[in-house]
Amino acid sequence: MKKQLFALIMLCAGMTAQGQTNAEQRRTNAEQRQEFYFSYELIKADGDDEFGSIVVKGFKADDESPSFECRHELVATVSDLSATDVQWVKDAEDINFDGIPDLQIFLWYYTRGQVAEMYAAYVWTSQNGFEEVKQWADLCNPQIHPENKTVTENYRSDINERIFKTYKWNDGNKLELISTRKEKLINE
Repeated sequence: MKKQLFALIMLCAGMTAQGQTNAEQRRTNAEQRQEFYFSYELIKADGDDEFGSIVVKGFKADDESPSFECRHELVATVSDLSATDVQWVKDAEDINFDGIPDLQIFLWYYTRGQVAEMYAAYVWTSQNGFEEVKQWADLCNPQIHPENKTVTENYRSDINERIFKTYKWNDGNKLELISTRKEKLINE
């Protein structure tokens, strides 16, 4: 009986130490992420007066050289006038619900038959820093729901139908479709 009690106490002590280690690791990971600030530059398309891509650079607090850099083609070309007053880089929202802010890059509006905001996204990982979520660039109007840890997109599939898709995260950086709902815009 004493051996069993001792083993139980040691198991609990190990779990407590492990819990503290995981909490400390999450805190350190979050602190590393918080050190970043971002800049961006819109790049003109070849031989065009409009912008066709965006380059985003991430800097650690004391570094002059970027620790992170990416380039994305915009969904459509953008004129100088339409590029003002746009939040191109969002870096305060936690899109994968791990408690650490991630990065979204606005890719402009998709406008063929609908208006939809399109973004590229990167989640913060302790191993790799910012890691791209390739699926995110395919989502129309992505909305983040921390209360139930889901992400939804919505778009028009035709003149009379809007589709809502709901996703959850699995394996850290992959979105899994969990439901699809269709809504008629005009009741027949």
